[in-house]
This record gives sequence, C-alpha cells and structure tokens, in this order.
Amino acid sequence: MKNLQNMKRLSLLIGIIACAAPLFAQSTQEIIHRRIGLDSLMILLQGECSERVYYINDNATKNISFTVKAEQGRFFNAIKKELENNGLTVSVYHNAVFVLKGTGITASLPKGYFMKQEQQQEKAVDYIDALTNAGNVATSESKVYEIGDRDFAKKSGKAYLNGYIRDARTGEPVVGAALFNNETKAFAQSDAYGFYKILLPLGKNDLNVTGYSLEDAKVHLQVYNDGNLDIVVKEKVFALSSVVISAESSSKLRNNEIGIEKVRIDRIKKVPAVFGEADVVKIILTLPGVKSVGEASGGFNVRGGATDQNLVLFNDGTVYNPSHLFGMFSAFNPDVVNDIELYKSSIPVEYGGRISSVLEVKSREGNNKNITGSLGVGLLTARGHLEGPITPKTTFILGVRATYSDWMLGLLPEDSGYQNGTASFYDFTAGISHKFNEKNSLHVNGYYSIDGFKFSIDTSYKYQNANASIKWRSNFNEKHNLEMSVGYDQYDYTTYDKANSVNSYEMSFKMRQGFAKLKFKSLLSDRHTLTYGVNAVYYNLLPGTYLPYGDASLVVPKVLNTETGIEGAAFVSDSWKISEKVFLDFGLRYSMFNSEKFYSGPEFRVSGRYMINHSISVKAGFNSMKQYIHMLSNTTAISPTDIWKLSDKNIRPQDGWQAAGGFYASMFDNRVEASVEGYYKKMEHYLDYKSGAVLIMNENIAEDVVETEGKAYGVEFMLKKPLGKFNGWVSYTYSKVNRRPRECSY
Repeated sequence: MKNLQNMKRLSLLIGIIACAAPLFAQSTQEIIHRRIGLDSLMILLQGECSERVYYINDNATKNISFTVKAEQGRFFNAIKKELENNGLTVSVYHNAVFVLKGTGITASLPKGYFMKQEQQQEKAVDYIDALTNAGNVATSESKVYEIGDRDFAKKSGKAYLNGYIRDARTGEPVVGAALFNNETKAFAQSDAYGFYKILLPLGKNDLNVTGYSLEDAKVHLQVYNDGNLDIVVKEKVFALSSVVISAESSSKLRNNEIGIEKVRIDRIKKVPAVFGEADVVKIILTLPGVKSVGEASGGFNVRGGATDQNLVLFNDGTVYNPSHLFGMFSAFNPDVVNDIELYKSSIPVEYGGRISSVLEVKSREGNNKNITGSLGVGLLTARGHLEGPITPKTTFILGVRATYSDWMLGLLPEDSGYQNGTASFYDFTAGISHKFNEKNSLHVNGYYSIDGFKFSIDTSYKYQNANASIKWRSNFNEKHNLEMSVGYDQYDYTTYDKANSVNSYEMSFKMRQGFAKLKFKSLLSDRHTLTYGVNAVYYNLLPGTYLPYGDASLVVPKVLNTETGIEGAAFVSDSWKISEKVFLDFGLRYSMFNSEKFYSGPEFRVSGRYMINHSISVKAGFNSMKQYIHMLSNTTAISPTDIWKLSDKNIRPQDGWQAAGGFYASMFDNRVEASVEGYYKKMEHYLDYKSGAVLIMNENIAEDVVETEGKAYGVEFMLKKPLGKFNGWVSYTYSKVNRRPRECSY
C-alpha cells in the first residue's frame, strides 16, 4: 500500500516537472505540453483559472494522455478543446470549474420547457434566425449572458455593450427602447435602427429594457470586457392594471434635448382619421408649437417660422411638397412608416439647411420572419403593403397608395366651376435592408409620388416627388460607429393650359439635388460622447420653362437660366455627462454655400439638462441656423406652382436663432407626462414679395422681392398619457409672430 502511494506521488511529481519544464516549439512564444496525464493537465488548468478546479479521475481517464499547445497564460481554450476531444467537458458553475464526463453541468431548464410543442418549435426557429442574423442574442430572463472574452477579462473598470433591440414576432428593429441599470444609473436608448450602446461596470449587471407597447424585460449580464448583445423583446398585452415605466418618459426626462417630439406609428394609427387613413402630417399639427397654414392646403408652421423653413426628410431624402390632394393626405404611407421625429429646438448638429425645424420620417426595414402584408380601403384612397425576408439576412418592404377621389368634385354645385374637375394621386415606397454581420448593414430606399388635378377642362396641373438613397451603417468598434449615405432628390411641377389652341402652353419648374452624408459617433468615456462628420448637397434648379403646347400653338418659348449651387458643412458636438443630474451638449456646425457668390458661417448648438429629482427636470438650449434656399409664393400654403430660389449675389441666405427653456415632470407613477416650454426666435433675410410682383417666369426675381426680419415667442403646455387603454395628449400654445421689412424697426 505504501509502495502504491509512493508511485502516485512519483507520478504527480513527474507531472509537475512536465509543467515546469515544457518542451518549446520553434516559436519562442508558444509552449507545447506533450503526452501529460490528467492530473498534470488539471494542475496546468488550475494555473489558468481563478476558480477552484474539480475533476473526476477513474480507470477510464487514468490511461489518457493529453497534448496541448498555446502561448503562456492562454491555455484555457486549448485545454478545454483537448478535454472535449477525449469525451470530457468543462463547466463553470458558482465560482468553480468542473471537468466531467458527458454533457457536464446544466444550471437551467431547457429553453421553452413550459411551452407547448408548437410554441417550442416556433421559438426555436426564431432563436436560430436571431442567432444567424445577430450572433449573441438575449431571449431569456433566466439566463446570465457573458459579455466579452473571459480569458482576457479586465480586473476593474467599465466596458461598452452594444447591439440591436428587435421585435420577437417580426424581427424588426425597435426604436426608442430605453435601457438602464438601476445601480449605476447607466442609460441608453435605441436609435432609429434599433441600435444601442451603453457603458457598464465590469462584473454582474442587471439591465432593464422598457419601451412603449413593450413588455418590460430584464437582462442578466456578466461583463468581462467590451462586447455585443442583441436583445429580443415582446409586445405588451394590456390585461391588468400595472405600473409601467415608459421609455419615452424616461428619455424626455433624462436627455438634454429640448423642443423634440417623437411619435410612433402605432400611436398614429390609433388616432381617428377623417377619410379612414392615418396621416403623419395631421398628427404633427396636434403637437404644441405646430400650426396649419390653412384648410385644404399642405405645409405647416413651427414656432412662427414659414413653411419653407422646415426641412422634411424621408429616409435622408428631402421632400419639397409633403402633401397630396390639397393637403388632405400626407406624402407618407402609414403602412411603411416606422417613426417620426420633429425637432423644434436643439436641432442636432448633423442637420442644417433650414432655420425653423426638422421633420424626420423613417420607413420600416420589413419583417425578417415571414412574408406579410396589408390592404386598406378608405373613402378616397386604397393602399397596400408587402414585406418579408428575401434571405435570412435580407428583408424588403413595399408600399403603394392610389386615390379614386374624382367623385368628390362631382358632388360640388354646378355654379362652383369645379364640378367637372378631377384630382388624383399615387405614391410608391420601397426598401431593402441587408445585414452583412453584427456590425455592418446596408439600407436602400426609394420613393416616388405624382399628383394631378384640374378645375376645368382647359387647365390642368401635375407635380411629383422622387427620392432614392443608400445608407451604410457600421459599428466598426465597441466605441465607434458611422453612418454614410448618398442619394438623389427631385421635385417638379407642370401646368398645361389649352383654353385656346393658338395660346396653349406648358409651363414647368424642376428641382434636382444630390446629397452625401457622413456621420461618426464615438464614446470617448462614460462622460463624453462625440458626434462629428460632414455633408454636402448639390443643387440643380431650373426656375421655369414656358413652351408651346400642341402643334397649333404660337406661344414664344422661354427658358430661364439653370441655377446650380453647392452647400457643404462640417460639424462636431460633445455630449458631456457632468454628473447624474447635470448633462450638457455643445455643438458647432460650419456651413458653406456657393452659387454666384460664396457664403459661409458658424452655427451654434448648446443645450443642457438638470435633474431636480427622479421625476422632474429642467432644460435650456440655444441654436443658430442658416438657410441657403428660398421658396417664393404669393400664398401662405405650399402650392404646386411655388418656385424655389437659390441664394446668389443679390439674395442673401436666411439666418435664424432660437433660445428655449423647459420644465418636465413625470406624474402619477410615471403614467402622465407634463411639460412647459418657452422660446424666443429671431429670423433675418426672409423673402417677401412687393406689391404687383411677378414670381413666375421672372428673370430678375430679386427686383420684385424684399428682405424681411421677424421675431417669434411663445409658451407651450402639454399633458401626455402614453400608455394604457386610454392614451393621448392635450396641448395649448400661446405664441406671437412679427415680421417686417428690414428697414423697419419693431
């Protein structure tokens, strides 16, 4: 017996010597341990782990010899692989490492254990699809997800976690979902593509995920270093009364943006519509500070600004006339729209070109699980859409609308002069999204619309919008990401008059532009986020053509000179988290424009937030803007016959600045949001027309317009209940606008 113990000790000593004196490979950095026993291998494994190592050593494992090869201090994965090749598994459980036969230790029930067989199969397919598309995916609250490589775990500090939040049913990105850690107060929100990035301390973390119409979720994390995690969430079913923390409520209180309104399409679809179709622009008109320019007309005014001072973007492309059928319908198909954001103040530094507001509309990417669609019929329009996966990584979405509204004009009295008129429109929206991997994706979008109407047999009108864009998104680093897009926009209208064949004419206006945008976002630390980039727009504008219409026409052709211009800008901003209560944002945008004359100048963006407590905050901000393109019209509404004019040597760019402040509160256990915002705005070089001015086919338009300056101020009140069976908002605005020629004083 004593001899047997001595033999075991001798065997163990030989193993220790083998670990202490390994045979080196040809590379001086790599070490090979050849034909060592299990005891020696476990000694080597213990040196690689901070946890206690337990293993089984029986007759079946005594005679196995192992060979591992790796760099010094990096043997864990090599040992694990060698053990698995010999029928053993390595399991980590409760700060211990177990080397066992078979499948090892399982610390949780199988996924979907309490689900029906059909649900299990469906969930398994969804889960596999999610893994294929996004790599590491969080689908369960009972599992701890490891972030980063545990072999290279940091001892202390923080790490960046990023990924996408997706809908469990459709696989589409979820916009505006909030993520926060109650202990560290870390907070982030998913962007328009469902992407998020948050800085968390190393070790165990509980990450809460909330959002409008989403079930609250909690993700348990073990963070070793920087990493990726996509999160799958479910839609909320309102069955019982409960306390719900809304992502939008948290966001509005916590971020430092002022004068921003975000509206989700699922809310828009719940608002009663006059003609049976949800309308994006009509919802915008119910927000504080936004006013309609008049009945049966397109366009809107924001905080005293003119209609042409609003930048309307659809998938990064500019829409110059965002309305159909005399303003009764917006240009956007609600079946393909994802979310809408209106910036009335604190306009982000990457936007420019207008001095009043930015309305950004984005379309959905499409269902990546199944082919789905919809059909809708209203009193005046019919619409439909189709979406689904092309491949596991590629999705599409298509939408179309058309009208049959001519019958409405036929109901007018005979003496109105419009009974024989016609009015119709159609639009088409398409998008394709492809995800190359968890870090890179490509999005291609297109939009086309055409409107035609006439009030008599002799005169007819037609106008159209067209946009196409390609965007590449890359999260090329845990701390950095970029968005790069290029595209083309077009707007034109044509008037036909054939009352007299000799005097019949065709008059048209055309606007074409190409654009390119590049934006980076870098998390410099847990207190500083840097946004920077450049963008450019090339304008090609044909102010007017006047041509004979028909072979019998004797009209003398007239074509105005084409105008071209280039607008460019470079921008940078820093979001600075001074403390949990104080947050500041500083931004500078330097814009340039050249068309006959060169103009340039800085634009400043400053905003801040102070959290009084967890449910009350105050904010203030200032921003200045420049606008290098003007709309010339003899009406306050957007009309198909409006023309646009570039700044030149005779017409200066518009300038504007705005100062604003606000008070925000979340009340009744976060069920109701309240806000009060005040603003003061100044505008210069806005064009108005002189008495008797001719705006159409005018070669010397500068002689018939006059520069004006204006100021606007007001207070906006809003109460919003975002969730529950009864939801909506009530707002009231008091505002005043003054505008006079520059030579006059207030």
